[in-house]
Amino acid sequence: MRKLPRLYPRTIYGQMVTLVSVCMFLTLSITPFLLYAFRPLVPPLPGGPWTNILAIETGIEALQAAPPQFREAIAQKISGNGLNFSVGPTPACAVVPTDSMTGFIQHMLVSRGNLGNHALRARSCAGHDEHIPVSYLSLSHENIIVLVYNSHNHHIGHMMHWTMPLTVSLVFLVTITLSLTFWSIWHISRPLRNIAAQADAFGYDSTPDPLPEHGPTEVRRLTHAFNRMQARIAASAEERTRMLIAIGHDLRTPLTRLFMRLELGGEEASPAAMKHDLTLMKKMLNGTLHFLREQTHAEKAEAIDLASLLESLCHEFSVVGHSIHYSGPAQLICICQTTPLERAFSNLIENGLKYGTDVTVSLKSEGHRALIDIRDNGPGIPDNLLASARLPFYRLDPARASDGGLGLGLSIADAIITRHNGQLSLSNIKPHGLRAHIALPLGIVSKPCKPGGL
Repeated sequence: MRKLPRLYPRTIYGQMVTLVSVCMFLTLSITPFLLYAFRPLVPPLPGGPWTNILAIETGIEALQAAPPQFREAIAQKISGNGLNFSVGPTPACAVVPTDSMTGFIQHMLVSRGNLGNHALRARSCAGHDEHIPVSYLSLSHENIIVLVYNSHNHHIGHMMHWTMPLTVSLVFLVTITLSLTFWSIWHISRPLRNIAAQADAFGYDSTPDPLPEHGPTEVRRLTHAFNRMQARIAASAEERTRMLIAIGHDLRTPLTRLFMRLELGGEEASPAAMKHDLTLMKKMLNGTLHFLREQTHAEKAEAIDLASLLESLCHEFSVVGHSIHYSGPAQLICICQTTPLERAFSNLIENGLKYGTDVTVSLKSEGHRALIDIRDNGPGIPDNLLASARLPFYRLDPARASDGGLGLGLSIADAIITRHNGQLSLSNIKPHGLRAHIALPLGIVSKPCKPGGL
């Protein structure tokens, strides 16, 4: 079944851009819908006294233009919305000090001049609400009286109906933006908190479980790098522990012999016999120190002829009587650390000559890599021990410790090749023999580890 492509971006940048874009798109989509759904059928009237002034003028002009017998009926019909028109008897009015609104209405009506030259009287009366007086306006010559209830005309219902789409859109935008922001921060910070907690706990647990790699691409890369660093530190600590155990075990045998020689005396305590044990101990310690120095080797990488290096090594072994053959190109340039790499090849060739009688070294290039095969005709290594054979201080035959061997040859070669971003693999040859295959990049070698590092 074909896997559908993943549309959600993996990077932090892509996720943040997507979240903001989605918020803006949803907001811009919902706003026109709300504006259409909540649009008012009647435009709202503006607040303040201007509406009342225009309504008073219109009402008085309509009453003046109507026949006298119809004025009372018209006055009742146009009354409302804070205005009460009447024609005839004067309504009851409990006069109070004239307020500013009454004076303003009288001034505006007179200054506009739309009511003719007739005198307009205005005074304030006490209304139903003691805090809101009523403006009493009268045209005495026509018995037209207008009562203006001076409440603030804010038209709350119309305003709420008109502003509802914008208010809802703003609330929706803020809500979804905050929700997605907090979610994205949590989605990013949770793996970082896990890394911080794991790093703090690593000082107490030298073999922790790797962290799950999830979250954006940058966070997953950080988690992957942290897991690799954690694994390398744990492997280094295990390697140091195994080294100390191996050194203690190997030195115990010659030390025990020295004590026995001293106690027994005679020929067993001869200087030659004791010198042999001391030389063996020195050889073991020198080998260990050399291995540790190889872990922190800082030689500068340079361009060398890899074919010439392998051919020279084969020649050096052949002149001392070993059967060794080289096959490959006459020249192949590689950027590497010359001395460590030469030591790695020498260790592999020595192992082949130690357990076999004939060694073949072949070289070829494949893309940007050099492929080296070192084959011998020895007994090989059991398949279940191929992985362990490259571990430091691991010996297939523990009895070989008596000759000062620490099982570091393959370990040193593997460490050097790994430092060059290469790979060393071991496999058996049928019917007998061992093949060491090396894949080595021809480009720049990785930076060597600093002392105390991995």
